[in-house]
Amino acid sequence: MTLVPRFAFSTDDVPERERLDAWRSIFAAHALDADPLGFSGRIESTQVGPMSLRIMNAATQATARSRTQVRRDGLDSFVLHLSRHNYSVETERGMVDVPAGSISFNDMTQSYRRSQVAETDSVILVLPRASIAAVLPNEDVLHGLVMRGGAGLLLADHFRSLAAHSHAITTADASHIAQATLHMLAACVRPSLDAFAQASAPLNAARLRAAKRFVRAHLASPIRIDAMTKALGISRSQLYRLFEPEGGVARYATRQRLESVRSALDDPLERRTIGEIGEAFGFTNNAALAQAFRQAFGLSPREYRAGVRGF
Repeated sequence: MTLVPRFAFSTDDVPERERLDAWRSIFAAHALDADPLGFSGRIESTQVGPMSLRIMNAATQATARSRTQVRRDGLDSFVLHLSRHNYSVETERGMVDVPAGSISFNDMTQSYRRSQVAETDSVILVLPRASIAAVLPNEDVLHGLVMRGGAGLLLADHFRSLAAHSHAITTADASHIAQATLHMLAACVRPSLDAFAQASAPLNAARLRAAKRFVRAHLASPIRIDAMTKALGISRSQLYRLFEPEGGVARYATRQRLESVRSALDDPLERRTIGEIGEAFGFTNNAALAQAFRQAFGLSPREYRAGVRGF
């Protein structure tokens, strides 16, 4: 019988003056603020299939994840946190209170700041985005969600049970336990997901406006999705979902390029050739420009310019 991998770290093994820095090195994906005087912390981590199950005890600390960190490390996972203490979390949606015994969701592709709170047998579950997306639609709106009521209590009980028996999980059982956890998570979250998604609509609208501004500012070069997600502080799946009504990022960018070309051709003072105009807006191939322009406007760029200028 082979047990799943386990990892433990304690600051007790570190000189007192170095304990906070050692603790910070374990959580490099976050900015961590705590009093270094008398700081102590211990974390135990168990890998259960695709999910990482952690039990944390630590002195009072505040954690945050900035847009800069999001862009820098590209982490794409969810952190579900169950604490015995009350605390609050600030996201782009505003401040939300997390009562003791409730589970909060943090999307690592989005920034947040958590108030100072001690970690007393906190249970933390880290799940890849792909695992969450496989059982829940619109996983992008989960950031900042707090599980309350009966469903939240049921899920919290499951987390505590996992933590209590983590030392006995075998590799043969790990994938089944992970799948069962994901399905329970989906069942508990779905009742509140629709309402939470509605609350996220204004934020998504603002993100789409920012994404469109990014596209329009980079029409001269191919759109690089990685650069775009880093600049906007969102994940690939969030970006693709935002542009679904537009037919996708590439289609939106092509429309904007064609509109920019047409606007230049409308200008009677424009002296650049059609090829030069096309290149300025990302069309390096004249034939491709002509084909796309005709498909969009019913005329070739040359025919359109001739019609505007009356010859």
